Amino acid sequence: MKNQFVYTRKEVVKATKEGEEDTIVSYTDSFNMSKVIRSVQIKQDELLILLDDLHERMEKVPQFDHKKTKVTGYTKERNMFQSEIYLTEASDIQRFRDLTTIG
Repeated sequence: MKNQFVYTRKEVVKATKEGEEDTIVSYTDSFNMSKVIRSVQIKQDELLILLDDLHERMEKVPQFDHKKTKVTGYTKERNMFQSEIYLTEASDIQRFRDLTTIG
């Protein structure tokens, strides 16, 4: 598909044993450029991309007994979500700007 923007996403994988160091793992992801509705520069090296893909999800929400400060049960709630993509690689941000900026 020619409308996909491919970018690098990095995640920190926590060490499983004491004394080991956390590892940074890189993944290659993509999103549909025709779904982009907004971009927001968060920091110099971080660009937030918002997509036009509102969707509903059911989530279990804990119910608290505030007197005893403990969870007494769960209820299901429907919530609306929108995809948020963070570009953090300078080369990805520049490519996105080149593709979306006029002139």
